[in-house]
Amino acid sequence: MPELMSAVHRQGGEASGRRGLLRLRAGAAAAASLLLLGLPNPAQAVESTISGNNLRTGWDAAEPNLSPGRVAGSGFGQLFSVTVSGAVLAQPLVTAKNVIVATENNYVYGIDPGSGKANWTRQLGRAWPTSAVSCNDPAKQTGITSTPVYDPASNTVYAVDKANDGPDVQHPHWYMHAMDAGTGAERPGWPVTIQGTPTNSPGHPFDPFYSAQRPGLLLMGGAVYAAFASYCDNGPFVGAVAGVNTSSRKLTLWSPEAGSSIQESGIWQSGGGLVSDGNGRIFLTTGNGAGAGASPGKGPGNRPPGHLGESVVRLAVNADGSLTAKDFFSPVDDRSLDSHDSDFGSGGPVALPSGFGTKAHPSLLVQVGKDGRIFVLDRNNLGGMGQGPNGGDNPVSVAGPFEGIWGHPAVWGGDGGYIYTVATDTGSGHAPLRALKYSVNGAGVPVFSSAATSNEGFGYGSGSPVVTSDGAKSGSALVWAVWSGSGVGGVGGELRVYEALPANGTMHLIRSFPIGTAAKFVSPATDGGRVYIGTRDGHLVAFGSK
Repeated sequence: MPELMSAVHRQGGEASGRRGLLRLRAGAAAAASLLLLGLPNPAQAVESTISGNNLRTGWDAAEPNLSPGRVAGSGFGQLFSVTVSGAVLAQPLVTAKNVIVATENNYVYGIDPGSGKANWTRQLGRAWPTSAVSCNDPAKQTGITSTPVYDPASNTVYAVDKANDGPDVQHPHWYMHAMDAGTGAERPGWPVTIQGTPTNSPGHPFDPFYSAQRPGLLLMGGAVYAAFASYCDNGPFVGAVAGVNTSSRKLTLWSPEAGSSIQESGIWQSGGGLVSDGNGRIFLTTGNGAGAGASPGKGPGNRPPGHLGESVVRLAVNADGSLTAKDFFSPVDDRSLDSHDSDFGSGGPVALPSGFGTKAHPSLLVQVGKDGRIFVLDRNNLGGMGQGPNGGDNPVSVAGPFEGIWGHPAVWGGDGGYIYTVATDTGSGHAPLRALKYSVNGAGVPVFSSAATSNEGFGYGSGSPVVTSDGAKSGSALVWAVWSGSGVGGVGGELRVYEALPANGTMHLIRSFPIGTAAKFVSPATDGGRVYIGTRDGHLVAFGSK
């Protein structure tokens, strides 16, 4: 297997310099661009979307200044901690001049990445009280929960917020904003109100009251996409995907439960982003369905039913901008997952970059969930439901079951290929960071095998990991993850950093750094030799070389 794998760049515009070259090309072009790692740092670096790219690998291959030796040294530590108004559930973004921080109090900040000085601040509207639906999760106020997305080509930040601006608390509005990344000013013609009826579910309009918007936004093909679930499973509700064209501002909606307003199947993914591996293709995962038939029965993947609970789904963007389900995978025990709240959709999908895969299965996707199985799927043939031998599952392969996962894996493309998962301790015992090694078995099938675990456990609410490296250079990679802390509500949270290459079955912890009160399911952002984290108690914390 090649040592070098592409780290596909986020959609929406070309970043200048080495970093843009690293992430905009796939396959051989990406491998060639990695040869540029010896050049000086580019004038403009960006971390424009959740988990680094539209594949959601979490792999930042342009961080030579986050070497294991440097991070372990005394010169590396906290650079600043800046107070912001409200809990930060969104991953920070890094533009040419600002770190973008969005909060549940409906504030957005542009903060200098080196000094921590606020260059601009904007409140998008009054935040909405989450208690209106008898829930205080993931925060008491709902403003901006999901990770926005940045378009370097237009220097625009897109964000989705919930505003308490209706005649009463039962009539909030969801908006998609487009803001100048340099000033925070709204672009002309924006925001766009998210409202209306899914094209595949006439008579069942989008309900802004019960809907929660958790997955990170996707910028793809000139449109921004957001997905919705619920608060504390309180309803009635159904999941939804909304897309807004960035030029015409035309809105489209799609539902995973066609013809229903009550059969759930929320799309939340513990905050992980919607995935795309090319224009017109979107991958997502739904959670528990409610009621008979809410999750699929047996059938081929290329004939998706109207009810798609507990499923990985591939959507196609049609010529008119509308969305259509084209392929799906659902485990054969999907109804049991529903009834036991074992939620396939607690995990977000991750598309593996080129270098993983075989001639028979060149385009792979990994899906994890609460029951601890790690499914490896073919993005061009997801596998349907009950299409395997003896009516069983038909994935490429399965690893586990291990511990349950609320989050998504991170990818390391060097040293033969690894993925990393952060497990969740729900009272059943040790829940570690786990490294799984990629290989191709004797039958020519891509598989992942558990190679190591951390001695340290991770509690409920800990975040998805990310990987930094100097290209695919062996020994240069680190795995970063936020531990949710030993106290209630994230108190005592830490940023932990591990060597990516396991040793004797163990993931070696290099260092841990206190961050205050950890927010739920958050991932750090990495850029330019620095690491940024938002916290539940309203801070942006930055780490780097002093």
